[in-house]
Amino acid sequence: MVAALLALGCSRPAAPSIHLEVGPAAGERLEFSPQASFAEYVELKDSRHELRLTFAGYATSCEGYVTPPPGRPLVSVVIASPWNDPPRPAHYPWTGQTERAHALPSVRIGTRAYDLPPGGGVTLRSLELSPHGSVEGDLDFQFPGDAERPAKSVRGRFVARLCRVNRAEAP
Repeated sequence: MVAALLALGCSRPAAPSIHLEVGPAAGERLEFSPQASFAEYVELKDSRHELRLTFAGYATSCEGYVTPPPGRPLVSVVIASPWNDPPRPAHYPWTGQTERAHALPSVRIGTRAYDLPPGGGVTLRSLELSPHGSVEGDLDFQFPGDAERPAKSVRGRFVARLCRVNRAEAP
C-alpha cells in the first residue's frame, strides 16, 4: 500500500492535451498529447520579433523539419510582434491582419495542411526568453464556421522549452 502511494507521488503529471477540429471527417477531429513541444525565438532586426511554437504528435526536434507521419498532427503557431514590442505574457489574436502583434496558426495531419480562418488566438501565461527558457499558455483558436466552411478549432494548454534563441546583433 505504501509503495503504491509513493509510486503515485513520483509519477509524472499527464502532458497537456491539444484538441483539433480542422474538418468534418473523423480523422480531422482529434485530441493529442504532444510528443514534442518546443519554441524558437527570433529577432528580425528593425523588423519584428517571432516566437515560433511547435507541438507534434510524433518525435521531432527543432534541429530540422520532419513531415508528420500519416495520421499524426503537427500544430505550429508563430507569434509576431513589432520590433518595439517584444513578446511578453499577453493575448495574441488571429484576426487575419498582420500589421500588429498577432498569432498565426497552422495545422498538418500527416502530409495534409489545414487552413485556420481568423478567430481566437493564443494567450501566453509565462515566458522566459533565455536559451533554456520556457513558455506556457493556452491555445484558443476558434472559427465557428459559415455557409461555405466548417467550424475549426485548436484548443489546449501548453508548456514548451526554448530550443533556439536568435537575438539581433547590437548596432
